[in-house]
Amino acid sequence: MKLQKGMRVFGSIKDISDQILINTGVQNVHEYNGLTYFKDAYVPLQTWRSLTDVESRLLVAKRAKFSDHSKSVYVGEIPAKLKDAFQPLDLKSCTIPNEVLPKFHDNKKIVKKINKELHAFLKDLSSTGSFKFHRVTRAIANKETISYHLMGETQTHIGLHIDQSRRFKIHTAYKSGNRISINLSEETRTLIFTNLTLIQIYNLLSQKIDLSKTDLNPDNIAELFYIHYPDYPVVKVAIKPYQYYVAPTDNFFHDASTVGNKEIDVTIVYTGLFDQLP
Repeated sequence: MKLQKGMRVFGSIKDISDQILINTGVQNVHEYNGLTYFKDAYVPLQTWRSLTDVESRLLVAKRAKFSDHSKSVYVGEIPAKLKDAFQPLDLKSCTIPNEVLPKFHDNKKIVKKINKELHAFLKDLSSTGSFKFHRVTRAIANKETISYHLMGETQTHIGLHIDQSRRFKIHTAYKSGNRISINLSEETRTLIFTNLTLIQIYNLLSQKIDLSKTDLNPDNIAELFYIHYPDYPVVKVAIKPYQYYVAPTDNFFHDASTVGNKEIDVTIVYTGLFDQLP
């Protein structure tokens, strides 16, 4: 299936197209590359290639306003002052995920300076000042997807998914805010996603199934879409060290990946409304 016009990627990164790959769809997995997945989980096929000119025009916005945060993925780089504030934490010395949070807890003066620079940066990105700290994520290297639920002592991965930071219906997902995720690692991580909003997914599914007889909801929409459209392309955007993305993660299927990396993956995430990007 060919890429359709939907979510668009833009940002302050020069030649952002060079950081984007596309593939030929997804596969349902239960065990994959040593990871355990839920039975309804889907991950991208390993058929990555560069964008064609047509795909680039559909996906990449040369110039864009961020007035509609529900349909855009923005990629940028944090200011030098903020990057310098993070450096004394020495996160690169962490060899396992459990070593990351103590770096923040044990260095209160450094974290105070980080918070000052971070909030100044985030304030400029939000017209309302409506945002809050979500978490510091930590993931091991070389994982196909990083999101999981802890089932007993087993990390059971969920594959491509929507976040549900609050309860919503398919046709109201676009009203959710978005989130910013800053790569604090020494290696490039990737954002993988399907470039269609939930309303677009709903409309495509209406061509395949009788929605009057199907309880289509945010919990099952990803599985049903990938069952009926397994060959719809997945997009991969590289997020280099100290780059960030802003995306409406309640409104499109996505996950992060650390495939090919050798070091601990660390990000800091804020949720809210980021609608006035550089």
